[in-house]
Amino acid sequence: MSAEIIHFLIFPGGLFALVLGIFMLSLERIVVARLQGRVGPPIYQNFIDVIKLFNKEILVPKDSKEIVFMYAPVLGFAALIAMLYFIPLPGVYEGAGNNSDLIILIYVMALPAISHILGGSASSSPYAAIAVNRELKLMLVYEVVFVIIAFSIALYVGKGSAVLSLKDIMNYQLNNSPLILDWKFWPAIVAFVIFVLATMEFPPFQVAHHNDADVMDGFLIEHSSIPLAIYEMTDALKIVLLSIVFQIFFCPCVIGGDVVVNLLFFIAKTVIFVMFFSLLHAIFASFRIDQAFKFLIIVPTTLSLITLVLVILSIKGLI
Repeated sequence: MSAEIIHFLIFPGGLFALVLGIFMLSLERIVVARLQGRVGPPIYQNFIDVIKLFNKEILVPKDSKEIVFMYAPVLGFAALIAMLYFIPLPGVYEGAGNNSDLIILIYVMALPAISHILGGSASSSPYAAIAVNRELKLMLVYEVVFVIIAFSIALYVGKGSAVLSLKDIMNYQLNNSPLILDWKFWPAIVAFVIFVLATMEFPPFQVAHHNDADVMDGFLIEHSSIPLAIYEMTDALKIVLLSIVFQIFFCPCVIGGDVVVNLLFFIAKTVIFVMFFSLLHAIFASFRIDQAFKFLIIVPTTLSLITLVLVILSIKGLI
């Protein structure tokens, strides 16, 4: 088996990322439960849930667009599997991307939400239709925030000429200092945290999914069996990808040159990343859709633009 196939299907993408992601989502459920005074599920619960879904009957709503309903989940899952093959892992994997893999990342980040929108729209459920409308509104804002953050980093690393290689962005910080220590990027870090909450649909942005008060399970309400399992696995891959992106963007720290040590270090950083967002998940209540949209328009957008302005001023030597 060639190295490329191993990297794509087994490590660091494929099976490794999927298992790690499912474990992280299980950890997130336990941490949130304990912070809220509940026991929470066992650590293996999400693995059991996925296995059970693969053994369930696939139910397709009578009035649904069957092909889109069945295969929309594959869009986001396949995109994340491919991106985890291209993206570098600090101190572990050089990545298979080229000089434009940052552009690919920007497109890929939107595909899981698009797969939600397509699957929910095809289900014929009124609850899914409401959730899809909400997801679309939020996605149009938080994806712009991510683009601004990415462009700011690319511009800063290239000293005015945008660097579109994730590997070059990572190596710049390894050879200099992590951007997390640069005060100009602190607004962007806060904006990225808000972006993660929004794209993972954690509170306070839990308005389109798992919002039992008005849309129940949202765009997934009619999905079952394998399509639902694929959506769950997509979320698992997404939390791993977000952790990697945060590390590449702001703190691609490594310990020596040993791959195993750096892999364990990466997993430890991912655990800290997930536990931090579990804390935010536990303490925030959900916005209404109008509150969520207004907040995303004002706060993370402004913060990311502040970093972009600071980067431009820094490149011109004004600060």
